Amino acid sequence: MFPFTPVSRPRLHAVLDSVVGGGNGGVLLICGAVGIGKTVAVADWAAHRAHRETRIAWITVRDQASPWAGLRADLGLSGPGTGQPAAGVGEAESVIAALAESSAPTVLVIDDAHLITDPLALAGLEYFLQHAPSTVTTVLCARFDPPIRWHLLELHSRLTRWSAPDLALSTEEAALLCEGHSCELDQEALRTLMSLTQGWAALVRIAAIYLSANTGDHGDALTALARPPHAFTDLLVGELIDTLSPALRQFLTCTSVPEEFTEQLADALVGGGAAHWLYELDRLNFPMTSISRGGKVWHTYHPMLRAYFHAEANRLGTDMCADLRLRAARQLMSAGELRAALPHLLAVADHRPLAGFLAEHALALVFAGDGEALFDSLAATAPDVLADPYLRLLQVTDALLHGDSGSAQAYRDSARLLADDDPLSLAGPHRLEALTTAVDAELAVATGSTAETGAFSDRMLPADRPDLDGYLAVTTGTALAMRGELGRGEERLRIALTRTRSRCHPRLRLIAVTRLAVTAGLAGSITTMRQRAERACAIARDHDLLDLPETVHATALEAYGAYLQGTEPQPGHIRILCAEHIRRDGTPGPVAGWLPHVVGSLLDCQHAADRGAAADRLRRSIGRLLDADPPPVLSGSLLSASVWALLAAGETGTAQRLAERARTVLGRTPDTVLSGAALTAVGGNHHGVVLQVEPLLSASPGPHPVAQLTGWLLYARAHHQLGNDSKTREAVDNGLCIAATHRITRPFFDVPGTIDLLDYYAGCFGHRSAFADTVRAGHHTRRHNHHPALTATELTILRQLPSGRTTQHIADDLGVSINTVKTHLRGIYTKLGTGSRMETLQEARRTGLL
Repeated sequence: MFPFTPVSRPRLHAVLDSVVGGGNGGVLLICGAVGIGKTVAVADWAAHRAHRETRIAWITVRDQASPWAGLRADLGLSGPGTGQPAAGVGEAESVIAALAESSAPTVLVIDDAHLITDPLALAGLEYFLQHAPSTVTTVLCARFDPPIRWHLLELHSRLTRWSAPDLALSTEEAALLCEGHSCELDQEALRTLMSLTQGWAALVRIAAIYLSANTGDHGDALTALARPPHAFTDLLVGELIDTLSPALRQFLTCTSVPEEFTEQLADALVGGGAAHWLYELDRLNFPMTSISRGGKVWHTYHPMLRAYFHAEANRLGTDMCADLRLRAARQLMSAGELRAALPHLLAVADHRPLAGFLAEHALALVFAGDGEALFDSLAATAPDVLADPYLRLLQVTDALLHGDSGSAQAYRDSARLLADDDPLSLAGPHRLEALTTAVDAELAVATGSTAETGAFSDRMLPADRPDLDGYLAVTTGTALAMRGELGRGEERLRIALTRTRSRCHPRLRLIAVTRLAVTAGLAGSITTMRQRAERACAIARDHDLLDLPETVHATALEAYGAYLQGTEPQPGHIRILCAEHIRRDGTPGPVAGWLPHVVGSLLDCQHAADRGAAADRLRRSIGRLLDADPPPVLSGSLLSASVWALLAAGETGTAQRLAERARTVLGRTPDTVLSGAALTAVGGNHHGVVLQVEPLLSASPGPHPVAQLTGWLLYARAHHQLGNDSKTREAVDNGLCIAATHRITRPFFDVPGTIDLLDYYAGCFGHRSAFADTVRAGHHTRRHNHHPALTATELTILRQLPSGRTTQHIADDLGVSINTVKTHLRGIYTKLGTGSRMETLQEARRTGLL
């Protein structure tokens, strides 16, 4: 039947078998453009089914108005009776009656059914499909739906539809087809072929023949197919395009300029009426795809068809093409599709519209993650525009967003030279000045040189662009906070938050909220830091920004705050913080730098099954952090927390080397002092601990609250070991005051023996006793209790003991005899292994019973 061997389609065969086996007079409507594989798929199925007891009749509609005569001849049915009409419903009734005389399964294939246009024939076809015997399955192949009431069949679940996506060849099927033409393609070539043809069977076959005749590189030959050769255009023009009206072809030519378009964009390109032409294309089943995105429907033509019509658009002349490009760019900009608008402006010879676009939207493109593509495109097509100081400063911003401070510094030096040569910029002097200030502030933060930045005015002059105004506020606020001006930094970041509420890329708002969380953390407000970090993560979730470094930083702040406040990390936090990727320079590394990676590794030490391996990952992570140039700004006692984690894992030597190296790199800081004191405490040198932490505790202003708390707990433990009860109690009170204010609990679990001190002084902390009890009851302080369980009555009596009441008073309160209370007390002493009330209270507090 065919001059080639069809590729077997078991998937389609199975669906056709289920339609035939349904036994309900099912109908399969197969619609698609020429060469999509409608006829071949059904014929191949029929060939595989020939041996079964199924009658198959095949009628190809040509110039005849009705298929019934061909059907009668193919199945050997008798003609219409005397007085019955030869067309329309009457003829369909006679065919139905003839088919009903046989109980054998029958499949009727009507090929090119779209050619049935006579109203009587269409009425007869509709009647036949609705009333055909249950043993008859009808398969219609058409380029578009014949105009009958298909919904009547759908209401009775008798209609199955196949369209171009159902008939498209899979990659494996396309490979088999190519092999049948002695054309074997590798995976990359197959991907290219499928991208060009989208599995359109005839186009795949023509491509295979073309490639098998081409003795050169298949990759080059496939690239050439992007501009369809004659074999493709002959098929498309002769069988598809020539059937379209001139007005519809003009619509296709204009709307092929953008890769995809909405109805509004099509209206802008053709001057209105797009809804009508889109309806007409849908009615004709024209090969195009429509998807919903952002509340709009976007249409795109088959790549080969778009290539043909795009070539037609280029023949309209330079001015007409430029006009279509500018119309497309303007409409896309108004719809917020900046990335899609850029190629149209780059293709226009006059760069003035491009310069205006860049002045307004280039910063937004950079924050959207399109900076690298933007600058590469400009370098390739408009290098004169790229040599503008404003754009060079944006390259600094893009490099900083990717954590590449080295490239950022190089771009900044280049921008300075460009500004010296020509101070004029496409963005104007005010925007250039604002971006310069913002970039210098951010670069100072990245390179650890915020102390060298000049004074920032309390009043920021607006740059007439919300995103640039917000970026200026974010960067200068961060620089102020990092050099210790936390109040001014907080104020500036709040301004940034206000300026980024609307008309800005959500990434800028994410950065502003994350920096506010950092500021709160630097100020010691751990709860506020966590709340702001959680808010930043919510912004990232709402706007699908979860893969950005800023989101990882926000996650690290939230996770470390939870760690300090004794809360379990959220599921997935460790994985997010420890994730690595391939950086721009081609080397592997953490997604957001080593600081969040250290936080993730620290959390992993608490939860990993293999704590030794987790400790090794923490050592590597914080080691890489200390290798950074400039040295990192560590706050919140992250270094000493890492030292404690290593000590808990039994890695004393590793902890010692880390503390020594940190002291060399960072100098004398509260965190390095506490790290050394931790090692001194573990070594049993209690006098040495006192000498190390006393200067820290008496410093003015004092260190970070986490450092203060850790210092007081080390001080309390040392004095307790030295027998200085008054200083021990004072130190515990001071530490508990800081801890309760900021809801910090982690140092109590890190510094050995501090929970025992809370047990010892339980009930003696006044209004802070409730917080002390919370710390003692925390999940990190659960201690193994090997004592036999106390009965309910024994627990009731045990809880009476801290009051100091006599045995008689306890008996009176409980309404029992004194002997009963004494019996229960003996049971308590036996189970806890104690011999007195005081020992019992101490053991009960140690094991968490009180």
